[in-house]
Amino acid sequence: MSSRSWSFFTDFLVDNLKEVLGQDWGKDASSRMPDFPIFRWLRRLQDTQREVRSDNRLPSRGFVRAILRLAYALYLIEHNDGPPRTMLKRIRHPNTFDAHCYEALVSAAFALAGAKIKGAEDEAGNSPKPEFFAEFTDGKRYAVEAKRKASWKTPFVRGTAEFEQELRGWLRDKLYAASKKELTDPVYWFELGIGETVTREDIEYLRSLIGSAINEAEEITIKGQPARTAYVVVTNNPEFANDDAISDGFHLLQGFRMDDFREGFIDIETAMEWHDRHRAIRRVLECVEEVQQLPASFAGVPNELLDGQGNPVSVPQIGEQMVYPGPDGKEAVGVIVDILPADDVAWVVISDVAQGNSYIVTTKLTEQEAIAAAKYGPMIFGKPESKPHKNITNPLEFYDRMLDIYADFSRESLLNQVRGHRDFERFNTLSDKELHTRVARELTKVVDFQSKAKIGQ
Repeated sequence: MSSRSWSFFTDFLVDNLKEVLGQDWGKDASSRMPDFPIFRWLRRLQDTQREVRSDNRLPSRGFVRAILRLAYALYLIEHNDGPPRTMLKRIRHPNTFDAHCYEALVSAAFALAGAKIKGAEDEAGNSPKPEFFAEFTDGKRYAVEAKRKASWKTPFVRGTAEFEQELRGWLRDKLYAASKKELTDPVYWFELGIGETVTREDIEYLRSLIGSAINEAEEITIKGQPARTAYVVVTNNPEFANDDAISDGFHLLQGFRMDDFREGFIDIETAMEWHDRHRAIRRVLECVEEVQQLPASFAGVPNELLDGQGNPVSVPQIGEQMVYPGPDGKEAVGVIVDILPADDVAWVVISDVAQGNSYIVTTKLTEQEAIAAAKYGPMIFGKPESKPHKNITNPLEFYDRMLDIYADFSRESLLNQVRGHRDFERFNTLSDKELHTRVARELTKVVDFQSKAKIGQ
């Protein structure tokens, strides 16, 4: 697809949405049901585009985010896998649109995380089925339920007994209905559909209320037996409940009857074991955030590094030449070897062939560069990393970083990292995959111990 009218990636997304749903269907359905959400959002989007100047971005209003997020979700499913054959049919129908619009958002997160989306209707047999199955490359398959609350009898007001009772009752009913299906490896997604403006304090209140409601529902029994364990993800996307919503949404992951999610003290080895056990679902949760952050440029440049017209701003790149103050105080030219950002400055490693040496200099980051670097790390400067790395704030984030760093190490190099360890002989009998994990864990333990010892001093 191509068009001279596309200035931003979002322009393409809108046109792609029309193609995916069908141009003929759109022409016919827009006249028959003009209040259908997709057509309502498109009309308001077009009106807004005429009102804003070309050098200004669209406002972050509910209808803008709703149409673009649906368009991006369908694009991601198509780009990474392909939508189940019934999804588009149900999105086109007014009676099933709300539910399957939400299903598309959930499917997009799984697709982006690397799963293949399989429609439940393709499964043989008469046993109860989920909305869809998500299959990962390691063979793990999750049965995914996705339900959205249609409306609220009680408007959201923090701390009101009526609202709390309605939310607790709805979550319990949905958990019971999902549990009755007795799915294998289930993941339940529940969308609250609160369109009112919520503050940070409101979100914390809702998180606490949701957590206690799920814990209370763990007493549910199916055929006289405790309900099966499940991941539960509760979300709120206000833009799909209110065209004029201005507040951000949120999502919460909790284990239903899963001991791994209980609060309390555990040792670092157990924490890393549980961290790995739930890695696939946590990656899906990370992808939920990525699906919410639509790229504006076709090059995939972070929005923080685009100007008002959607064009990338110039950022120093590894491998490029850079003028720097030489050792004699005069300007010299070298090649950027590495860049490490720190707040509003960056440490730059320069290789100067003429001088036959390397130097480290500091350079001031622009406001845009500092914001982007805080979010994406050295990746914005062209550092070849598999994914962005943010500031490490806890041992599990450090463990993930070590797994990435050691991913390409040979077996001999991995063994060299733990040579001298009292269990070295046992480590030597591990498979390559097990050794990779063990080395990352042992180093994490050392750093965690050292950091706690330093705090104790």
